[in-house]
Amino acid sequence: MPIFPPTFQSDALPGRIAVVGAAGQLGRALVRRLGNRAIPVTRTALDITAGDAVRAAIADLQPDMVINCAAWTAVDAAEQDPQGCLAVNATAVGHLATACADHGVRFVQISTDYVFGADRARTTPYRESDVPGPLNAYGISKLAGEEAARACSDHVVIRTCGLYAASPEGPIRGRNFLDTMRVLATTKPEVRVVVDQVCTPSYVPHVAEGILRLLETGAIGTFQVVNEGQTSWYDLACELFQRAGIATRVIPIESSAYPSPVERPRYSVLDTSAFAATTRFRLPPWQAGVVDYLGEPSTRLTASPPPFPETIPCSPSS
Repeated sequence: MPIFPPTFQSDALPGRIAVVGAAGQLGRALVRRLGNRAIPVTRTALDITAGDAVRAAIADLQPDMVINCAAWTAVDAAEQDPQGCLAVNATAVGHLATACADHGVRFVQISTDYVFGADRARTTPYRESDVPGPLNAYGISKLAGEEAARACSDHVVIRTCGLYAASPEGPIRGRNFLDTMRVLATTKPEVRVVVDQVCTPSYVPHVAEGILRLLETGAIGTFQVVNEGQTSWYDLACELFQRAGIATRVIPIESSAYPSPVERPRYSVLDTSAFAATTRFRLPPWQAGVVDYLGEPSTRLTASPPPFPETIPCSPSS
């Protein structure tokens, strides 16, 4: 089964596609690939938690499809404000899905591997048909968002994981895991990274192209779109530093040593068989994502890291 080239452009999608959350990593990548067919919708332009505003926007924009990339992704903050997180990740999704259903518009919701994790003995990739079991408020809200998306019969739920992309401004701490690691490496002799959380962090341009290939097929339902393979956050950091020629040491730690009250999945690798069977393509392996990320142009560092020592958590997708 071939791996698609990074220059893929879909020509079989509807003419007008609203990308909600267009200022985020995935939203920006989709808008870029869709070109003049994209209708970028940012948070400043539309409050998706306001049902009346959402209905008015869909009626006014008249898109053929809506892709919702907007999300509350701050895992620790979600635990402190679960209702606020639920409003963005579930209630707002319901507003979008209902408005799309009312206007005959296809609705696409971006979800996450964090809908899994409760099966603490899991060692094999999760299929779409596996029973979800989130561990924290963020995961609970994203699972509720998947359910809300089904208010539109013509819907697609796409789960992905640990999204990252380069920025023209250079690495920015907190933007994604790889950016954060590169910022810290400018002043830190070593960083501590969890070794017992396994998933498939995925490169945004690969995922964006995979999403377009999937949507081109007209399939509905739930699909999982990530780079191939699996890794721990520790091994990802080691791969990044080795390929970038960074001398900062990476120290493996257990999740219990990471100072967070929020439990994260120990294993949340997503099976992509359904995506591959539907599109007849697979995304490149996760290592290729790191290579391509490092190959993107970047110009400067924009954040100052805190004093040593530093412990790095995982990074949710959407």
